[in-house]
Amino acid sequence: MHNKLICVLLAICVGSLAFAGKPEITNNGMFYIYSFFWQNGDFNADIPDFPDQAEGDQFFYMHADIGIHADFGAGVSTQVTVGGWGTFGVHPITAEGDQGGTPGENVAVREAYIDFANLFDSPLSFRAGKMHVLYPGQVFDGGEDGAMGAKFYGSTDMIDYDLAWYRLIENGGCWCAGMGPVEDDLDLFAAYFTAKFMEGGVRLSPYWFWRTISGTTEIDTLMYETKDDPMWLGGRLDVGPLAGLSLSGEFTMMMGSYEVDTMALDYAGMHYMGKLSYAPPTLPVMLGGGYYAFTGDEYDTLGFTGDENELYESPIWGPYTNDFFNWWPAFGPAHLHKTAYGFNLLAPFDMYATNLTVINGNIGFHQGPFMLRGDFFKYTRSWVPDGISDDMGMEISVLATYTYRKTITVGATAGYWMPGDWQTDFYGADYEDAMLAGWLFTYISF
Repeated sequence: MHNKLICVLLAICVGSLAFAGKPEITNNGMFYIYSFFWQNGDFNADIPDFPDQAEGDQFFYMHADIGIHADFGAGVSTQVTVGGWGTFGVHPITAEGDQGGTPGENVAVREAYIDFANLFDSPLSFRAGKMHVLYPGQVFDGGEDGAMGAKFYGSTDMIDYDLAWYRLIENGGCWCAGMGPVEDDLDLFAAYFTAKFMEGGVRLSPYWFWRTISGTTEIDTLMYETKDDPMWLGGRLDVGPLAGLSLSGEFTMMMGSYEVDTMALDYAGMHYMGKLSYAPPTLPVMLGGGYYAFTGDEYDTLGFTGDENELYESPIWGPYTNDFFNWWPAFGPAHLHKTAYGFNLLAPFDMYATNLTVINGNIGFHQGPFMLRGDFFKYTRSWVPDGISDDMGMEISVLATYTYRKTITVGATAGYWMPGDWQTDFYGADYEDAMLAGWLFTYISF
């Protein structure tokens, strides 16, 4: 951490020497606090969700940071952001935090990068340092710690582009997106383009991601070299607003392989997304719906079968943002509380996050600073073994927000999940009671 601070200070000093005159300094920051609550998180009202815990509980999640942006002119600037985040109370999945302890509570450097905009008066810009990672839909670092990296990026009237390298985990050092220690460095390479048509009303975004790491694994007391090289190739289409109509679609397929010595398991997962919304220009109402699918993989008692792994996962193991429709990455609020860590909606675990198909319908009302929205979610498993239902159940949720003086937003959401036959088939007849979960929040940025 000290090395990162030194690098930033050196960057500022070099910039000051290279560009005469005092840099223009501006401040920026963010603060939000969420109160998450849940009831009957295991779908069985007769037993506690966790040992020695009640059937329902609540915890607080808070994030606060402040940044300094220094503009030296000629397109050269730096951004340094310090802050802290953490949970307070019992976490709904891991049961951690009851003593008020998460690593992010300590104030630390969350961003620290130098930016060269429009190099030599061209549309090419360059950024290097610690930065947040966010691409539409499914590539998101969580918005807290960021990742070390570098990228070339730029924008013209016809196309936006982003060519990046991120060090997701430095062996023995930094990490992001809930990933733990690794044997070797874990890298993500990205190429994201957006072609703009009809003055930006139509946006087509082809993309490619490659995550790579090498290591060793022990099999029958022998050590073998391993290499994990999943790749993602896909595209996203966004159309709107056309008289209040908005349409989005996305398709992604996984490629690459996981190799152990001379053996290899090929990746073949797929992701589909389609959303449609309509807000009549003359009425304060909105209607919408969506379809999301993340493929699963066949397995038997010994594990995955075949020479292909069709279980889809995200490039960064982070949350599926779903455009932050309820001010948090999620589908339904109750479903959120059932995913790993309560945040990762697309991690590579066969729980409630991947191997998933979601159908959504929504209706809303907006008038000035007030917004009210109701959602219906139908959850199914994309693949299940013979004799087990794929019906995970249905959720009905409500979201309400109010923005005070166009500055600070307060809101509340809650979801009621009625489990389907999959829950009974997988866990037994006693696990069929409904679940309630949601959160209250306050959010401000400047």
